This record gives sequence, structure tokens and C-alpha cells, in this order.
Amino acid sequence: MTEFGFKLKEGLLTAVLVVFIAFLFIRASGGTDKSLAEIAPPVLAELESAGLTEKTAIEAAKVFGYDRDKAVEAVYSANESVMDVSEVLMIKLTDSADAPEIKAAIEKRVEEQKNLYKSYAPQQYALLERCVIQVSGNTVFYCTAENADRAYDTFKNQL
Repeated sequence: MTEFGFKLKEGLLTAVLVVFIAFLFIRASGGTDKSLAEIAPPVLAELESAGLTEKTAIEAAKVFGYDRDKAVEAVYSANESVMDVSEVLMIKLTDSADAPEIKAAIEKRVEEQKNLYKSYAPQQYALLERCVIQVSGNTVFYCTAENADRAYDTFKNQL
């Protein structure tokens, strides 16, 4: 084989490797370009038995205490009963760098709820203990419900 042929193969292999590594990096960073309007319906279907009522993005920002300008979209549903802590929040962020701040706001809400329900509603407290809070790139997912894990799996598969 000529030196030119060897260098050509070496260059092509290097290019393929770089593209592959870039693909893995982008894939690992998570997030989505999809709209939450496309992602949310199958997730909410998993939570049908929780009796959730759809709320506005403004209500979500108020309840969880985050700056709503940091969210491109937010889908929030909660149970209307004060004796049921079931709720789900899905946020698509303007900038994925804001994810830790949004996650902290959600964790603060969960802790406040735990303090409220700990002494008189042990089943609701247990739901809060098992809640799911996950960040994937430009998305944040939170759910407190009986089947929160299944709802998160559905969310993750929709990304």
C-alpha cells in the first residue's frame, strides 16, 4: 500500500472517530428539541389514576418559586385535594445551565411539603420520600405520585 493510501485511511478513520465521539457527547448531554406538548401526554396518561388537574406555567413558577423566564415551556399538573401531594412538573429550559437552580427550587418545595405532611399524613409523606427529580440537558422532570418511576421512564423515552 502506498503512503498516500495509508494516510487517507488514517485520516478517514480519525474523522469517523471524531464524529462518533461528538455523537456520544451530544447524546449523553440529554435534553430535547421536542415540545413538551409532544412529550407530556404519554407521561400524564401514566398518572391518570392520581387525579391530576392541569395548571398553568405561571402557577408552576409560583408554586415552585422559580423564574419563569428561564423556562421555554412548563407542564404542571397537581391533585386539587389538600390531602394529596400528587403532582408532576416538566420543564424545558431556555438554558441548561439553569437546571441546578430549578432543581433546587423543586427540592425546596418537596422539603416544605415533607415538613407539612410528616406528622399527620404518613402515606403522603411516603410519596414525597419516593418522588422523582431528574435533570436531562435542557429538561427537568419532577413527580410525586404512586407510579412516579413509570412516569419518569415514559418521559425519558419521549426525549
